[in-house]
Amino acid sequence: MRKNVLLLLFLISASFLSQAQSKLGLKFSPVISSSRITLTDSTYDVNANGTRGTFSIGLIYDHQIAETYFFSTGLIFMPKRTHLQVRGENNPTSIPVGVNPNETYKLQYLQFPVTLKLYTNEIVPDGKIFFQVGSALEFLVNSEPSREDYDLVEDFTVFDFAVLLGTGYEYRVGVNTTLFFEVSYQRGLINQIKALRYDFQEELLIKSNIVALDFGIKF
Repeated sequence: MRKNVLLLLFLISASFLSQAQSKLGLKFSPVISSSRITLTDSTYDVNANGTRGTFSIGLIYDHQIAETYFFSTGLIFMPKRTHLQVRGENNPTSIPVGVNPNETYKLQYLQFPVTLKLYTNEIVPDGKIFFQVGSALEFLVNSEPSREDYDLVEDFTVFDFAVLLGTGYEYRVGVNTTLFFEVSYQRGLINQIKALRYDFQEELLIKSNIVALDFGIKF
């Protein structure tokens, strides 16, 4: 009886795997990087100094778990920019000794997204809309100031965790080839700062925002 049950489970699993569709692909993304900054200090203000554009690239993997549901992951090279503007609370020209009023740091992460993609039925022949929701774990592989005299931040946290939301469009151009376009938003949840060279009255919190236009191909 036990052998029959195991054989049945094996046949069911083999049937599922034979019907499931897995896709590997590449994507290239123009990215807008910005920061959310929180600091409670009666002497100085630290603000995000605008946004910057950059590019990410990576490998993606989609695995079908139901007709219109796919598990999606990958390995993405994700650069970010952290921009700081330091001003005196009562006197904007007053800043801590040895601190630059504007500093920019370049951060590079390896990102592992874990998401669910939800597809509509075909809205045109071979064309579908999809929605993506999940998270992304990121590991810092490099960090450096954009200028040598930028040294307010002594060290950055080695990992980040972000919520990921997106929507896009896929179009099949061949039996095994699909092109896609997506607009996605990633909201970092972990403080990027590990150590500062200047001690403010309270902890400086900097968390990342990413808006990306994803272009890619799957096989």
